[in-house]
Amino acid sequence: MCSRQHGGGRVRSTTPAEDRYIVLSAKRKRRTTAQQVANQFLAASGKQISRKTVARRLRGGGLYARRPVVCPIDQTAPYCPFAMVS
Repeated sequence: MCSRQHGGGRVRSTTPAEDRYIVLSAKRKRRTTAQQVANQFLAASGKQISRKTVARRLRGGGLYARRPVVCPIDQTAPYCPFAMVS
């Protein structure tokens, strides 16, 4: 028999409704950082959460921080409109 009780983990700092609010506020202003979202959440709810908590909630909501890839332009291609004709 297993003597371990279910539900013995750490209590979450935010409710599912607050998680939805965090994701919604990040989607409204796409350029905000996780720290800025945490500050907005503090002003709205009076509850302090960390930047990492916000990042985890955003990942749970399908938002990931990523940097745009810088691709070099191949200027020798014949289809390139920026190719210099000489």
